Amino acid sequence: MTDQATTLVVDDDPAILANVTDLLRIEGYHCLSASNGILALGVMQQHTPDLILADIMMPQMNGYIFFQAVRDNPAWTLIPFIFMSAKGEQKDIRWGYRLGADHYLTKPFEPEDLSIMVKSRLQRNAEMQAAAQDGVEQIRHSFLNVVGHELRTPLTYIYGYLSLFEAEGEDASKEAIGDFLKGMRKGTDRLIKLVEDLMLVITIDSGAARREINQFSERVDLGVEIQGAIQSLIVQAEANQVTINNKVPLNLNVHGIPTYIQGVFKRLIDNAIKFSKPTGGQVWVNSEIKDGQILISVRDEGIGIAPEVQAAIFERFHQIDRHRMEQQGMGLGLAIAFDLVQLHGGDLRVESQPGEGTIMTVLLPLENEE
Repeated sequence: MTDQATTLVVDDDPAILANVTDLLRIEGYHCLSASNGILALGVMQQHTPDLILADIMMPQMNGYIFFQAVRDNPAWTLIPFIFMSAKGEQKDIRWGYRLGADHYLTKPFEPEDLSIMVKSRLQRNAEMQAAAQDGVEQIRHSFLNVVGHELRTPLTYIYGYLSLFEAEGEDASKEAIGDFLKGMRKGTDRLIKLVEDLMLVITIDSGAARREINQFSERVDLGVEIQGAIQSLIVQAEANQVTINNKVPLNLNVHGIPTYIQGVFKRLIDNAIKFSKPTGGQVWVNSEIKDGQILISVRDEGIGIAPEVQAAIFERFHQIDRHRMEQQGMGLGLAIAFDLVQLHGGDLRVESQPGEGTIMTVLLPLENEE
């Protein structure tokens, strides 16, 4: 029994349409049918199937165009799609797979082959959805834990110092008032960063960042943007007794959005400062041109990252040893940097050994000189 999974069969041959739907009903599936792609799209507007089997050579709308129309609808992109056709040449099969179809049945096919393929595709899709749901739940759990903590912490700073200021009132010394204001400013800055990161994640996930990069990219001087990133972190570096050594020259150009590019390096350098040695740490920013790409490395001599953890560091809300180290952040910095680099057609890589420091390397396509 299949718990009444719904299949949609699309074929302009009435005999094949009837035979396939009969076979699937015997197997326990609920069946929808249509004689061409246009009618099938109309059926799907009323009932969303769990799996689609479609012929290729059909009037009005062939199988390839029908497949593309299905995939263009966000609500249908995960529905398993099987082509079934007498077009059994390898080039036709390859074309079907290249489009993104899940499988390809060549007519005539045995009923058992149809049954096995439909059952396996539905089972695989159910497993993928279950895994995706588990992933969503894990992200939700991490989000609630980390964001809840990060929201409470700056608000506690602000509320605590405000309460002290109110309690002391006119009796507070000028020095004490200065301390109160510094504490409230610290909490406010942390809260602003939290909101900015969350808004940027929404911008990335909604596709707005990709559209902005596609439409408004310009020539970006990496040297200028890295200098800007370092300048914004000087106070933090000095407070941590970390020296930043910038070896990236000017006129090293890529194509992109300047604020996003600077944001990548600001996050990487911030991370390097945060995980440097307690005192006297060094951070190096270096550049190299190789195979039409610019490689910018950010190296620290801090605590390093264990090999088994490295695969997860670009995941959202992931933080290294949060239970052991009080980190100001949600674990979004590296994830955002990774996403922004990918959106600019590049890559972000990590090399690290525990106790020996970490190297984060950004690879971006070199801007062609006009």
